[in-house]
Amino acid sequence: MLEVVKFYGFNPNFAGMMCCPFHEDRNPSMKIYEKNYHCFGCGESGDATSFVAKLYGLRQIDAAKKISYDFGLSLFDNNRVVKVKPELTEFQKYSRWLESATVIVSAYLDKLNDWRERYRPKNENEKLNALFVESLQQKEFVEYLRDTLKFGSKEDKREMYEHDQAVIDKIKERLQKMKHIAPPRRRSI
Repeated sequence: MLEVVKFYGFNPNFAGMMCCPFHEDRNPSMKIYEKNYHCFGCGESGDATSFVAKLYGLRQIDAAKKISYDFGLSLFDNNRVVKVKPELTEFQKYSRWLESATVIVSAYLDKLNDWRERYRPKNENEKLNALFVESLQQKEFVEYLRDTLKFGSKEDKREMYEHDQAVIDKIKERLQKMKHIAPPRRRSI
């Protein structure tokens, strides 16, 4: 069950809890067990096939085919296996974006905090490192984004989803760019 949940974009915490994709969930209320799941908020429960069926709005057989195809299991006759391209509901799109945006913004804020300490000038004559400057310029705004995503009202989160996706995409691009460029080493004095 855990592999299925992770494959389709969810990241349960260390206790196997995650926000339920089937209702608007602020705090993790869905428990992922070895062979099934249960949401303590809305009562939804079932196995991997029923999770995928509910998530993508599929019949059970189509959900089984999707899992078989996606995991390369070849459980069905090769002539009958077709990739199922389900349409996510608007709420499912929103929930996935909200979870992803929170992770992205939190990761960037962690980087900014690290840079502020790591590249802080040791004296007034030292040239300012670009990452230190970025941390000074971006930290307050990124804290606002993080706080809105984590603790904001439903309306604030929905407005961010509808109007500010490009801002989150830009932060995601920045994080991806950092993976390809090693930060400059701090020189010792």
